[in-house]
Amino acid sequence: MANIKDRKIQALRNIILTLVILIPAIGFGQSQKTLSEILWSRVNSCYSMFEDMDDDGIPDFNKIDDSKNGYLKISGSWPTCGCSCSSEVGAYKNSSGSYIILQSDEVECSWERIISSNHDLIEILPDGFGINNFTSEPIKSDMDYSVFFLGIEIPRIGTDTKVKIELIPFGLFPKGVNLICFEYQQENHHKYLYGIRDVAKEMSDIETINYLLNGSFDKISPTDNLLISKEIGTDDSRFKSMEEMREYLIQLKNTYDLYCKLKTNELVLGWNRNESKFYIKDEGEKIQQITFRDFLINNRYWSWMC
Repeated sequence: MANIKDRKIQALRNIILTLVILIPAIGFGQSQKTLSEILWSRVNSCYSMFEDMDDDGIPDFNKIDDSKNGYLKISGSWPTCGCSCSSEVGAYKNSSGSYIILQSDEVECSWERIISSNHDLIEILPDGFGINNFTSEPIKSDMDYSVFFLGIEIPRIGTDTKVKIELIPFGLFPKGVNLICFEYQQENHHKYLYGIRDVAKEMSDIETINYLLNGSFDKISPTDNLLISKEIGTDDSRFKSMEEMREYLIQLKNTYDLYCKLKTNELVLGWNRNESKFYIKDEGEKIQQITFRDFLINNRYWSWMC
């Protein structure tokens, strides 16, 4: 019995010794992952979508591969509905020699836009970063959804990074307490609002939009009433009533009012290696004001792609 017990103890010691040797070795192996491997691993979600269209054994896609120096971009499409994706990633070195990764992804068919990092984005963006960095005066909003997306242009050379707040396609309402979001997709609440654009574009009386906003339906001309009636119906591509159209038009008017308060929609961020953090280096050009009608006509609207 003693020999059996001794053998069990020795076996247990051997297991523990093996773990002591292997675990640090595994960790050491992971820490030796090259910068190129790190960047390629981050774009795998997009890369995995591509197919070998010409039967040469290699997936077909476009790439700018300077990953050994900290920059990688891939893009391409696949047969289903002509869908496409792109993934761009860059590495920003800090004073300790480690990398902060910044990434921008887009999947067209699902209206998906995401910016991400290997660190908390809030921690690496300038202190207090938000909508007021783009306005002349501080603004507050009680909206429970975001209206802007923070687009980024990751530099291939250098670290100066342009960021731009872009209007989220009309009809998508990503929930959130911040007016600027880092992610949206059509799986969030959505509504087909293209009918509003058509009315704004084709209406014969320029006051029709104001009549709709104010609920003064009786003041709408017969010609424009007929135009609006074509957008009323029971299917998903139309509004249940003129009142429902008015409710969504009010939401777009609120978005327009916010847009009009922007002094710029672009900033250039510099990189502080010591703090592993961006700072505001410069502002973009001043935004040109447009009418509410042009705002409705010229911006993007969500629609089903497949």
